[in-house]
Amino acid sequence: MDVSKVLLVALILVICAVIFQLIGLASPYWVTADTATTKTNSGLWRTCTEGVQTGLTTCVDTKDIFLDNDWLEAAQAMGILAFLALLVAVVTTILKLFVMKDKKPLLFAAIGSSFAGALFILISISVYADNLNDMFSSRSFDYAFAFVFSILGMIVAIGAGVAMLVELLKK
Repeated sequence: MDVSKVLLVALILVICAVIFQLIGLASPYWVTADTATTKTNSGLWRTCTEGVQTGLTTCVDTKDIFLDNDWLEAAQAMGILAFLALLVAVVTTILKLFVMKDKKPLLFAAIGSSFAGALFILISISVYADNLNDMFSSRSFDYAFAFVFSILGMIVAIGAGVAMLVELLKK
């Protein structure tokens, strides 16, 4: 079985990008904020607050916290579109590698969807970070692991797209 090593690396990278984006999309740990009485973590979908003394945790939908939440819906939509685009990249790369080896349009689709996924992640994290910084400029908060996983997903998706471009230019 003659499988391109570069395309195999691209497949592994794009699968990693999907996993990173899934973790970033689903986890409520995009930002954390601690005060003397509470520990709060928030993501695209849920915000949870734990009382330091009581240990009681309450979670609400993130959209219920912000009165003007159009920006949050935009970040959510871009995150979902990124995940879907990366799934398309995985499927088209698998098809190109193992099923339709001689079909160049599949490689074009894989490259395009990989870069599109990275662009959607960039828009999602930019919209989220910009609006959060504007709203809470006087409060202290830290970006957490899920935010970082989304960034890693974007970087890895770009790497996968570049590897696919190398494969395209090689022939």
